[in-house]
Amino acid sequence: MEKVIVLDLDLCCGCESCRIACMQSHHGESRIRHGSIQGQANLPSACRHCEEPLCVAACPSEALIKDDKTGRVIQRPMLCVGCQSCSFACPFGVIQKGLIRHVAAKCDYCKEREEGPRCVASCSSFALKYISIDELPKTPVNDRFIARSASWRRQ
Repeated sequence: MEKVIVLDLDLCCGCESCRIACMQSHHGESRIRHGSIQGQANLPSACRHCEEPLCVAACPSEALIKDDKTGRVIQRPMLCVGCQSCSFACPFGVIQKGLIRHVAAKCDYCKEREEGPRCVASCSSFALKYISIDELPKTPVNDRFIARSASWRRQ
């Protein structure tokens, strides 16, 4: 069963504890991005591991591949040439140029941890969840965002 990281917009307080946990687990390099919504909210956004990932199609060196078993987009950093094609192709803007080795950095759901991603474990407001697609309890707003309704946001 495929699992994804889901952000509950109703619970996110913008504390960025997910970003800090990600930085600690990836040698000071965060693989989760934060974006603001018209200055009102600062929301985390990780790789969505798309069904048809544009980043994989754009990569000239095959450093990004889609795993058929898990459905995840896997990064092979030794093949990355640092061209940033994947970064430009990603429609969600979650792949960024790495600060350490000039290799594109993307979320890998902390594949080395059986408990799931560190960002989810560190979320103080329990806004991030690592669940199967079948377990989505609320109305989907976007591919990996959920809320009570598509237009409601806690102020």
